[in-house]
Amino acid sequence: MSKEAAARVRLEVVPSADLLSQLPLALGAPGSVSVTCLPHHGPARTVEASINLALLGYHTVPHLAARSITSQAELHSLLRQLQGAGVSELFLVAGDRRTPAGPYSWSGQLLEAVKAYSPEFSLGIAGYPEGHPELSQEQLMSSLRAKAPMASSLVTQMCFSAQAISRYLHAIRKNDVMLPVWVGVPGPVSIKKLVSMGARLGVGRSIKLARGTGMARALRRRGDFNYDSAQLIRQVHHELAGDPLFAGFHVYTFNDLSRLPGLVDSLPTQQPSTLPQRVAAHTLFPAKI
Repeated sequence: MSKEAAARVRLEVVPSADLLSQLPLALGAPGSVSVTCLPHHGPARTVEASINLALLGYHTVPHLAARSITSQAELHSLLRQLQGAGVSELFLVAGDRRTPAGPYSWSGQLLEAVKAYSPEFSLGIAGYPEGHPELSQEQLMSSLRAKAPMASSLVTQMCFSAQAISRYLHAIRKNDVMLPVWVGVPGPVSIKKLVSMGARLGVGRSIKLARGTGMARALRRRGDFNYDSAQLIRQVHHELAGDPLFAGFHVYTFNDLSRLPGLVDSLPTQQPSTLPQRVAAHTLFPAKI
């Protein structure tokens, strides 16, 4: 993979047992890797994997899910461990637990708690180009405006429509949210695996509710057994090239890493424009807000 391609792509991975051996085959250090925090794993597993990747030289962005953190003491312990490994960027979400395990019920509370502990962390928040099954567009935008001053970037929920992504960047700009945006796109994956992983990871509900969206149209295509991620990426790049909010691509891999080298190497050669990260304070998963 070229250095230019690596600079504008971030891979989202699940902290699986074979991650440390499989990831270098798809992306070498110092590539950028975002590590999920699933309810049945908990934050400790995410932090452990993130530290191990950081020690291998990767730029690692662990997810911390507010509803999975049991106490302020646990949060501080996790942050100390990450700081000790040189991890400086986090992605903060509410998480998919139905009830909080501790004092944090949404990502805004977690943003405030992390900034109070150390303002040195760069913090990413989630965006929803095609909406959220449980929140109105007004609620989503109000939440985004409240969190944006504490954040340094935004990662969009996985989306299958370049036009929807373009409209979303226009909408957040109108609302004075000027964060660098990592556009969430699927990696090369079979439709069968996309649906099965969606059910396992809590995405089945959003697929069912996504009638009329780019995701639904992609899943309904007859005879299309593999999703063409490269085509979507070209379409997104055509829509957003030169947009100062466009930071790069956040690729949801489903840990299907063997298919990724060809996709990453085929990224458009033009480097997207980026805004300087604002350090005032970097999905597919419906509860992540």
